[in-house]
Amino acid sequence: MIEEQATVIDIKDGRLMLQAKVQSSCGSCQAKSGCGTSLLSEVLGKRFTHFTADNAIDAQIGDEVIVGIPERSLLSGSFMVYLLPVLSMLLAALVADAGLAGAEPGRDLLVALSAASGFAAGALLARAYFRQASSKLLYTPVVLRKIITRGRI
Repeated sequence: MIEEQATVIDIKDGRLMLQAKVQSSCGSCQAKSGCGTSLLSEVLGKRFTHFTADNAIDAQIGDEVIVGIPERSLLSGSFMVYLLPVLSMLLAALVADAGLAGAEPGRDLLVALSAASGFAAGALLARAYFRQASSKLLYTPVVLRKIITRGRI
């Protein structure tokens, strides 16, 4: 289970609206003092992501909680988001290249357009996959426990 800390910012219909700080690996990197990415993250400031989860632990607004998703969800989600479009792009380019086996004018342009179309098709497939109800359950974070209760004794 991959865990992350989040803050409860709202509760609607028994579901928690959570806010988590977007983490950067710059804090642990040895080259952060000379890196443009580290400088850019300082300029842009702290960013947050918002998501919902079931309130299975009776959390209240202001509580700090630990949420988690299974490792399998992270790996399969990463494949769908990052690899599927790229693999679709490469496959479309290879098929177009093999299909246009002559020295036709504009052949490279057609291969490039096929690659772009393959990338778009892969991205649309990934989007359709994530919109299915069964995949939504797989990628829904679960509130595991409270770590800080604010404003109550």
